Amino acid sequence: MKLRILDLFAGIGGFSYAAERLVGGFETTQFVEWDKPCQRVLAKHWPNVPIHADIKDFHGTTRQFDVIAGGFPCQDISVAGKQLGLEGERSSMFYEVMRLLGEIRPRFVLLENVGNLLSHGNGKTFQEVLFQIAKAGYNVEWSAIPASDVGACHRRVRTWIVAYSNHSGLEGRVIEELSECSSQQPAWTKSTPYLQPDWRRFISEPVLRRGDDGLRGRVDRLKQLGNAVVPHVAAVPLERIKYLSEQGF
Repeated sequence: MKLRILDLFAGIGGFSYAAERLVGGFETTQFVEWDKPCQRVLAKHWPNVPIHADIKDFHGTTRQFDVIAGGFPCQDISVAGKQLGLEGERSSMFYEVMRLLGEIRPRFVLLENVGNLLSHGNGKTFQEVLFQIAKAGYNVEWSAIPASDVGACHRRVRTWIVAYSNHSGLEGRVIEELSECSSQQPAWTKSTPYLQPDWRRFISEPVLRRGDDGLRGRVDRLKQLGNAVVPHVAAVPLERIKYLSEQGF
């Protein structure tokens, strides 16, 4: 039976693409995404999956989903932001994820954010994230993975958090998984395909008249791609979740 995913802050579906197409054994059953252009992308590629616009209005029932996945907003944590942390208007959406965690009690949680999450506020922001997840009754593993580790032409370091119920026999432990992830190929990622980007062959300058590169909605597309996760990186923690599930967690 496939693991049912609730994809939060879904963007253009990077988590779901990685889960269903790269890793396998997962099925996205509902999306939460407020951005209209992103909603259109999701509706095109997952026409039968409901899309909910506002996480604050979304509610779930116990065990409705096996996995809650999402990259909660990073604007207040990123080095390019105002450094308001989890008290900021955008990054405080983390607490909405925690609300749903309490309502749904999934087997697994997969969260993503910028690399700066680990050091923001001298580490206090990440301590709060770990505290809230542990208080909800989940063990935690985490790692910072750059996209370059899976063959991308940029670093794009992101923090990945995998959590699972502490009723699996590991009660009371919060586990720091400082894996070497994709560069050393841990056991649970050996089936994950690497990117092989021949990126120099892609055209970076317009070949038509000035300012026209033939792409419709270019600004929206660039924004969507810029906010999206790299699916091949997301596949690493998703492989971990799949492995844990097969081990009975």
